[in-house]
This record gives sequence, C-alpha cells and structure tokens, in this order.
Amino acid sequence: MRYFLTLAFYALSFSLFSQKQLEAISIDEEITIDGKLNEATWDKTETGQKWTQIKPSPGDASHVSTSVQMRYDKHAIYFAFHCYDDPTQMSKVLSLRDDYSPNCDLIGIFLDTYNDNQNGFFFGVTSRGVQLDAKIAANDYNDKLNLVWYSAVKIVDDGWIVELKIPYSAFRFPKKEVQSWGINFSRQVSRLREESSWEKVNPDLENMLLESGDVTGVSHIEPPLRLAFMPYISSYFNKNPGSNAQPALSGGLDIKYGVNEAFTLDMTLVPDFRQVVFDQQVLNLTPFEVQFNENRQFFTEGMELFNKAGLFYSRRIGIQAPQRVTQTLLKPGEYLENVPQSSKLYNASKYSGRMKNGLGLGVFNAVNAEQFSTAISTIDGTKREVMISPLTNYNVLVLDQNLKNNSSVTFTNTNVWRAGSFYDANVSGLNFNINTNNNEFNFNGKGAFSAQFDTQNKTGYSYNLNAQKQRGALVGGVGYLEESDTYDPNDLGFNYNNNRRIIEVSAAYRNFKPENPKIMKWIIRSSVSRAYLYNPSHYVGTYSNTSAFLLSKHFDAFGISNDNSIGESYDFFEPRVWGRSFIRPAAYAINPWVSTNYQKRLALDAGFSINFVQRENWREYNFNFSPRFRLSNGIFLIYSFEKELLLNAQGFAVPFGSPSNVPDGIIFGSRDRNTLTQSVALDCIMTKRMGFSFRLRHYRSAISYTSFYTLAEDGRLQALPTFTGLDIYGNSAYNLNYNAFTIDFTYRWVFKPGSEINLVWKNSVFSADQAVQAGYWQNLNTILQQGPTNSLSFKFIYWLDAQQLKGH
Repeated sequence: MRYFLTLAFYALSFSLFSQKQLEAISIDEEITIDGKLNEATWDKTETGQKWTQIKPSPGDASHVSTSVQMRYDKHAIYFAFHCYDDPTQMSKVLSLRDDYSPNCDLIGIFLDTYNDNQNGFFFGVTSRGVQLDAKIAANDYNDKLNLVWYSAVKIVDDGWIVELKIPYSAFRFPKKEVQSWGINFSRQVSRLREESSWEKVNPDLENMLLESGDVTGVSHIEPPLRLAFMPYISSYFNKNPGSNAQPALSGGLDIKYGVNEAFTLDMTLVPDFRQVVFDQQVLNLTPFEVQFNENRQFFTEGMELFNKAGLFYSRRIGIQAPQRVTQTLLKPGEYLENVPQSSKLYNASKYSGRMKNGLGLGVFNAVNAEQFSTAISTIDGTKREVMISPLTNYNVLVLDQNLKNNSSVTFTNTNVWRAGSFYDANVSGLNFNINTNNNEFNFNGKGAFSAQFDTQNKTGYSYNLNAQKQRGALVGGVGYLEESDTYDPNDLGFNYNNNRRIIEVSAAYRNFKPENPKIMKWIIRSSVSRAYLYNPSHYVGTYSNTSAFLLSKHFDAFGISNDNSIGESYDFFEPRVWGRSFIRPAAYAINPWVSTNYQKRLALDAGFSINFVQRENWREYNFNFSPRFRLSNGIFLIYSFEKELLLNAQGFAVPFGSPSNVPDGIIFGSRDRNTLTQSVALDCIMTKRMGFSFRLRHYRSAISYTSFYTLAEDGRLQALPTFTGLDIYGNSAYNLNYNAFTIDFTYRWVFKPGSEINLVWKNSVFSADQAVQAGYWQNLNTILQQGPTNSLSFKFIYWLDAQQLKGH
C-alpha cells in the first residue's frame, strides 16, 4: 500500500510540475544582432529538439528540429534559434511587417511576464527576416502595435538561424528581484503546413499562454525608462472635381511614456488620420446603423483593456456622432445637408497597465471639436447653419482583475460630456469570465447600465449569462441575453438594437485526428435560439443553424451551413414606428463553400447561398469567389467578386426623394435589389522593410420597386395598386442606383525600427442616381465621368527613444 501511494505521489508530482523550463543566462558581453551567433555566450553545441505538433497532427512530433537559447543583461533579453531544415525547401516568400502569412516559415515567442496565462506578448520572425509582434489578451492577438526590437536571420547549410534582441522598453514586467515568466515558442513550416510548439499545446483550446513553460534564472533586472517621441510631418494635395488642387502642411506628435514598470501613457497631439484607408461603404436599407472597422493606429494599438467589455466603439470619436445627436437642434420639417463624415480631434490619451497582483487599469480621454452642417426646411426651402455635435469630451475607465484558472472580472465605465444644451451619457458594465481548474468548463456574463442625462434622464440595462463546455471533442453550452427597451450604450459604444430577450442552446463535435487518412479534421456545430421582445413581452421568432467543416490532408477546406427561421417571425424594428411589427415569413438558407490551400501559387475561396423565403416569389441568392495569386515571392494579387440578388423582397420603403400623393400609413414595398462588389488587392513587397499596396473596390447596389403596400395592424401587407412612388416630376422617389468607387495606394518604407515614410494616393467617387437598369460598364463609365476626388499625401514619422538618446 505504501509503495502504491509513493508511486501515486510521484505520478501526481510529475503531472503538476512537468512543464518545460528554459534557463536564461545573465551576460555582460555585448551581442551583435546579425544572425551569426559569433559571441562566446551562445552554446555552439546546442542541438535541436522535436517540438510537438499543433497541426496538422496534434500531439505528434514535429518533422523538423529546433533549438532555442535565451540570454539577458540589464538592457534586454536575447534569443537564438537554430531552425533545422533543408535550405532549398524553405519558404522564400516575403510579407509585410505584422502581416501574418501561411506561406512563410516562422518562429514565434510567446512571453507571459506576469505569469497569469492571460496577458502577454508575441514576437515573431520569418525566414526572410520580417518581424511580427502582437499584444495578447485573453487569447486575442492585437497586431496593430509597433514595438521597437531587433532581429536578424541567416540561412545556413542545415536550416536558418534567428537572433533577437528585445529591449525591456518593448514589454512590461513586474518590479521584483526574481522574475517568474511563462514562455512558449512556436514554429511554422510552410510547405508542410505544420505548426509546432515547444511546450505541448492541445488543439481543443489552443492557448499558447495557458499551456506554456517557465523561464528560470532572470533576476536583478530593472524596468527601464520607457519614453519615446514620435514626431511627424505630413503634406497633402487634395483635388476635388471642378476645383484646383489644395495643398496643406501639418505636423503633430505622439508620445509614449512608461510611468512605471507596469503603466504606459500614450498621447497623440494634433492627430492626423487622413491617410487611413476608405471605409467599405454600403447602401443601408435597414433600421440599424452600419458598423465599420477601426483603422486609425492610435485607436487600435494598446486598446486591449478598453475593448474587453464591448462597451467602447472608438469610431464615435473624430468620425460622426450618433444620429440622434445630429437631430437634437433641428426644427420641425428640417433635414440636414452635407453632414460631415469626420470632425477634428484635438487630442487623445490613454493610460494603461497591469499591477503585479493582476489588476489591470485603463484610462482613456479624448476631446472632439464641434461639428456643423446645413439644415434645410422642407416647408419654405430656407437654409441655416446648425451645430450637429458640440465640443465633446470622451472618457473610459477600466478595472480588470485576473483570477486563477485563466479567469477574470472587469469593470468598465464610459462617459460622454457635451457642451451646451446637448445631453450627456454614461454607461457602466461588469464582466466576468470563470474557468474550472482544467479550463474544461467556462461561465461568463456581462451586465451593463446606461444613462442619458437630459430633461428625461433615460436609463436602461442589459445582461447576459453563458455556461459552456469548451474542451474535448464534444462541446456546447447555453446562454441568455436580456436588454431593456431603454438600454442605449451608443454614445460611446455600439449596439445594433435593444429591447430583446434571447435564449440559445448550442453544441459541437470536433475530431482533430480522424481515422480517414485523407481528412485532417472535421467539425459539426448546431444551435437553436428563441427570441422575444422585452417590452411589451412578445414572441419574435425561433431560429436554427447547423454547419459542418472539413479540412483535407491537402489543406483544402470545405464547409456548408444551413440557417432557418422556423415559422413566421415578428420584426418590430423594420416598420420604424414603435409598437408596430412586420411578420416575416419562414425562410431556409443553404450555404456551401470551399477554400483551397493558400500554400499553392493559385488558391480559391468560393461559395454560394440560396435563401428560400416562404412567401410568394421572394427569393435571395448570393455568389462569391476570390482567386488568390502568388505571382512571385513578393507579389500577391487577390481578386474578389460578390453578387447578391434579391427578388421581390419585402421591406420598409425607404424614400430617397419626395414622393407625391403618399397614402396614410406605413409604406412597404416589394423590390428587386442587385448588388455587385468587386475588389482588387495587390501587394508588392520589395524588401522586409519596404513595399506598396494597392486596393481598388467598386460597390454597386441598384434598388427597383415593383409594388407598394401599407402595413396593417396585424403585421400583414395590404396592396396599394394605385400608388406608384413617383415624385411630381414623374421620377421614382424610391428607386436608387448607388455606387462607391475607391482606390487606396500606399507606399511604406520602415527605414529604422519605429520610423517610417508613407506615400498615399486616395481616389474616390460616391454617387447616387436612378439609373437602376444601366449595364455594369455603362454605369461604371458614368460615375467615372463625374470626376473623382483625389488626395496625394506624404508622411514622415521618426521614433526617438530616450534610452537610445542616453546611449543604452
């Protein structure tokens, strides 16, 4: 019995403390980052190890060997990798900095300096010497930051060598005598489509920080002075149709200051975002706002804490205020003309970091200038200038506490102060994410309270709760969401709609090592949800989704999904009048797709969907394909085509003019919608620090109404055979042909880490007319003849690091 207990004790000890350990050795000699490993400190006898595959065969040994060594001094940490391989077989593909590509051979470092399994840094280098980095938060990778560190690659007879120097100013760690860091490494071998890790990582969760090893030996290091200035100078030449080019010169400054070992202050003074790529504009006929991606670097870098709760939508700042704000000072019968798409941002700052007890703190502030537009009266045609958004101050506060088992609890508060008689707004939210000991089960939820302070002082709330099994072959869970009809976070957040209650049940089965030798993995997922209106309590609809995914041994992916609206549903938002609903018919959609191996010079993404709507002749079709060409190791071309066709689709009739003889009631229409989107993306990478990209997109959506209805009290449609939808000139007030044609050309040269030159040409045409029957080429020729808006800009950014100025 004693012998059995002894064996059990040693087995348990091995299971608890079997993580790999990497010894970091303190050095005094200077290391030159050249990939040669000439310094005496590097162990020339270090041999490679077979790491463990994450894919394609989880748990198996890697097909290649890799060795890793770590050193440190008072200024930085150093890594040396020997990636054993056949040099003639290695990938020679170039990529842009921070642009991950499956066609590259890559070595990566995952560094968890607070050892909380949740927050860390990623540093990666390709076999062509291209750098990638990212901030990791809860397994979410933000690659928008530009950290300053150094690396070099050298191709040798038996593979490639990578040497890295990561200054302490590039990452954060606690101030204590002996450091306790988690660490893991990954290697990608492109031609084998293989990804392996130093410490074994299970594919069911695939968390590189959670399943990591330990760094030993790092002690007596001090967090450095982290202070950097990034001044910039930019010049612009803008040319509008019918006018002369307008030159402009501007400048500004970004500042990064490490207040202490844990916290960083980022500031942008007189920011300039005019080089940011165009939004992908669409014709929106829904009652909901369109959400766009954030492309401004200041609002993408270091925003992990602020975005964690989902209450912060940074495009509210410096872009366009929520629509209800623009309507505040309008008189009856007035509408706005030429609403500006952006406003001047005076300054913005963010203060964020994490203490050694695991408490993260984030404070954000920005000040937005006033916005003005022209109000036109539909009664007498008079015009007046009106302020549509006042001087505005935006604030965000986040407290995020790490808990054991990769768990956390987060408090977030957003606040908007507006000058003058405009209302103010405040939203507070609490999130929790709890995992069991082995991360097999997860419980998470969020509660939020919103308030708008004006004459009515409107308040509202939202919460959701979820429980799920997240590890193993069979996973699934249940969730519940409730939002009051007065919940409104959209002054500094984004919520499509409120006033809802939804319960959902989901399940999935995953097989990561199928017995069939031709299949790498397959997944089947299914979910059912039931929705209700919150106030008044009313059934909305029942929906289901089933999908299947398969990845072949040749790395071709196939999938199919089925979305169903089970029975009729009640849409309380489409009528645009509260208290009314539109009964939507049952619908059944099927969507097969394929994505071929990106490793090949020619790859293809393609799919189609058919939605069978159970009402009269209502049909919806979609077809898309996107071939990807690798023309050389540095030139990549992607063409995308998407066609969406809606026939006899019913919905609220959105007028784009002034129809005459409009009958009483809520007007709906039966319409055909033909939408075509084409885009071309060309990347030409000349060196690991220089390249250009070209993006062309043409979006066209033509709306043509065939008949009109009024919405009855019971949610059904009653025909209006005599209503034509024409204005007093005999033109349709509802038909529309909308075009968005944009070009973004960017040349970028990173001439030293953190410093770069950007040359950008932007070309755009946005138009709307009634040529809904025009052919594609006739339509394109017409909009180009209207004359595009052109912008040519030059921007010079220089990184000044206080440590370098001091000679370290």
